[in-house]
Amino acid sequence: MNKSKPTDFAVAMSDFLFHHLPEQKGLSENTINSYADALSLFLLFCETDLQIAREKLTIKNMNIERIEQFLDWLEHTRHNSVCSRNQRRAAINTFFKYLQRKNPGYVMLYQQIQSIPRKSERRQTVHHLSVEAVTELLKGPDLHTKNGRRDFAILSLMYETGARVTEIVNLSIGDLRFGRNGTTVYLLGKGQKSREVPLIDSISDFMKQYLADEGRRRSCGKSDPLFCNRVKENLTRAGIAYILNKYTEKARCSAPDVFPDRVYPHILRHSRAMHWLEAGVDLQYIKDLLGHAQLVTTEVYAQLNTEMKRKILENIHPPTLAPETTSWADDKNLLEWLRGFNH
Repeated sequence: MNKSKPTDFAVAMSDFLFHHLPEQKGLSENTINSYADALSLFLLFCETDLQIAREKLTIKNMNIERIEQFLDWLEHTRHNSVCSRNQRRAAINTFFKYLQRKNPGYVMLYQQIQSIPRKSERRQTVHHLSVEAVTELLKGPDLHTKNGRRDFAILSLMYETGARVTEIVNLSIGDLRFGRNGTTVYLLGKGQKSREVPLIDSISDFMKQYLADEGRRRSCGKSDPLFCNRVKENLTRAGIAYILNKYTEKARCSAPDVFPDRVYPHILRHSRAMHWLEAGVDLQYIKDLLGHAQLVTTEVYAQLNTEMKRKILENIHPPTLAPETTSWADDKNLLEWLRGFNH
């Protein structure tokens, strides 16, 4: 039986993802997954638009025009943002940089692909939910059912901690720490940077009840996942997005005007940050709660809050207090009075 050999592209991609990035570069699992996502999309593009089956794709198929087509496909066919396009471009560049180091014959190919310019990004608006919208959202789960209690625990924990969805997905039961001085959640963020975020008493009490309930149905050791699907495996990012969308659509029925067109997991993190800021929490403390490496990242919330206040003040500004557009130079009495200072 003849078995086709893997192509040079397949061999290189496998070594890149499973050896080069984790072993030589020491990158985190989340970062490697990001590179894998970019390459998976590239394979999909080659199959759908170039009609090249992924198992037949070779490095000879690669050139600057096809990479440019791929990036345009991301933006115009898949409707990715410019930010996402730039992230995929960076991942592809890293892969071809690896290739030219493995084989100097690919140096020119790498230099050509690297020359594709990074698209300039418009400053992104930080979308967030109002307190009213979060309240309506958390009314959705039916606390009389197992899944409802789990879903409330997920949504309330995401909001209360301002956690990234990946941080919630990776939580183990031991990451909830109940102590004399209150309950905290241990979160492992980007770059393996950890932080502990305190929980208010009502959420702490609910999480205790949730764990007691879970303990009747499955193993609840410290290393077991905090949130599971129906087959008792870790929920995925897509699973949490599905849960959020489910209760968002339910909440829209009772409060349609308080929700933006798009509600996605990260919006809960933005919402928590804005609500902390509006409640008077110091920006440095918000930085630590969110796990930002630099304060400048957190300052976007302060800038947004200032802009929102400015717009509110403009809307309530009495029109009678608006200055007249007539030039002061047209006022003869004022001109005579000013000239008097010269004498």
